[in-house]
Amino acid sequence: MKRWKFRPEVGTIYENHGGGTFKCLSSNGYNAVMRNVKSGWQFVAHVCHLYENGQIDWAYSTEGHWPRGGKYEKVQMEQT
Repeated sequence: MKRWKFRPEVGTIYENHGGGTFKCLSSNGYNAVMRNVKSGWQFVAHVCHLYENGQIDWAYSTEGHWPRGGKYEKVQMEQT
């Protein structure tokens, strides 16, 4: 399946080629801050690609973390 580099749009939710859905929080060229919709995990996706079927992926990611006050942190606090 063909793919090409693309610039993710802020506020758009994308389906990842390998699974999961991700919301674009900010974008700078072919790189974007993305958040996993289900878990809240946030990271910078570098060299984003768009497939013919509308799914996306990226070459690599950095700065992965659970944002303070995010969904995962709230669940952990409730369990303690």
